[in-house]
Amino acid sequence: MPKTMVSIVLPTYNRAYILGDAIKSVLMQTYPYFELLIIDDGSADGTEELVMRYQDERIRYYKFEENAGQAKARNYGIELAEYDYIAFEDSDDIWHPEKLEVQMEAMCSASPEVGFAYHKIRYERDDGQVMVFPPESMAFEKKSGNIFAQLMYANLVPCPSIIAKKSCIAEVGGFDETMDALEDYDLVLKMARNHQALFLDRILLEAACSAGGVSASPAHFLVASCRLLQKYRQDYLDTNTLNHRIENILKNAEQIGERERFIRLIELSLR
Repeated sequence: MPKTMVSIVLPTYNRAYILGDAIKSVLMQTYPYFELLIIDDGSADGTEELVMRYQDERIRYYKFEENAGQAKARNYGIELAEYDYIAFEDSDDIWHPEKLEVQMEAMCSASPEVGFAYHKIRYERDDGQVMVFPPESMAFEKKSGNIFAQLMYANLVPCPSIIAKKSCIAEVGGFDETMDALEDYDLVLKMARNHQALFLDRILLEAACSAGGVSASPAHFLVASCRLLQKYRQDYLDTNTLNHRIENILKNAEQIGERERFIRLIELSLR
């Protein structure tokens, strides 16, 4: 087992009712060489009191005076991180005990071109249906190596599954704090443009679609999708994925009765 240290960044906001399980799943890792940076994004629900119950010197807690958004909280955690590898956890995630060990063994033996490693996650949707992501039906070779073009077609890298080199994250400027949603997808796109990905074909995390997440606001999600069209317009053209992304946005917009609004947003985004 390698003994390379990892900094785990966990942003949270008013999630005291579930945060404890996420913390416990980190403390139970078979790979003990880590620090856990809990960035409290202005919670008012007893989150601080909950964290203080854990007498583990690997936990470091920081609290914002006001809610600043997940991107800013994650960036602050990255800035504070003492080590060369960064992992991400959400407050409703449950890590399998071997997650860090499996990923760090893979990263420490990977070629220099690899900037980040990720794995499959299992999550329960709001309707109770259990899903695995990225889809198991997708060919393995599309998930590893140079995956930038595949990512332009659709995201396949869940942020909580990532362990990345801190230098890789810094090189692309971290999370875009001007984005209210899909800032994690944006980060992966930026990293994958110049770095290879290492996919581990194992489920190492259990997640949930929480009521306060992006999935609870599909219009919010689609506005962010239009923002990505604007940011990556030439990349969508170069990878021949622009039409697919537009069709996907409009399909989802029609489901919420806002097709005309998003036709206008797409037009503005591509000017």
